[in-house]
Amino acid sequence: MEEVEAPSHIETAFLQGLKKLEEGYPLQYLIGEWNFYGKTFSVQEGVLIPRPETEVLVEEVLKRLPLYGELVGLEIGVGSGCISITLLLLRENLKMVGNDVSLKALSLTKRNAERHGVYQRLLLFCGDLFEAIKPKEFDFVVSNPPYIPASMWQSLPEGVKLEGYNSLIGGMEGWEFYQRFNRSLDKYLKKGGFFAFEIGHDQGSVVKSIFEGSGYQVQVIKDLSGKDRVVVGWKS
Repeated sequence: MEEVEAPSHIETAFLQGLKKLEEGYPLQYLIGEWNFYGKTFSVQEGVLIPRPETEVLVEEVLKRLPLYGELVGLEIGVGSGCISITLLLLRENLKMVGNDVSLKALSLTKRNAERHGVYQRLLLFCGDLFEAIKPKEFDFVVSNPPYIPASMWQSLPEGVKLEGYNSLIGGMEGWEFYQRFNRSLDKYLKKGGFFAFEIGHDQGSVVKSIFEGSGYQVQVIKDLSGKDRVVVGWKS
């Protein structure tokens, strides 16, 4: 087979890419996309990279969604859109409402939703938590919020920091977002509805107590590593 020499600009780009990887630049951002739940999603700096642990969150929501009858879900902080879009792909009877404080994230979610053909069932808003959402009874609320304590920011790898402070840091303790969720959930969940949130590996008992204090029944689900990963809650 005859050898073909790569054009110089391709060789240069390849070597530059290798150098960035050696310096800790995320592979996901370098190639511009990543896999989540068997589908490929576009990613970019400043928006959380989809991770396998978050697939546990999607699975827990899917377990509780019937295959028939119209459903409406709400995602707080859509990021790349991987959670809402995956749910829409796997439940044709579902419509999603999602928000984010980042216009970059909302633009990325729109692009990914169009890529996977579900944008017509996804309504997006820009705002903090529930502020852009009119009170409405949703069948469920889902979120992978920031939950890393602020004190850990400096110790995070530089590549991880590229995902953005607001995407990662949940406050001084790390669980402040769950306290804020707890104050508003009743306005948005219909009777018999549920919430499902991703949590930090050591936050299960704290987050569970936050919602139990408001009358929710709460279950903590562990990931494949045996670490706390998701809380699911509902009221009888």
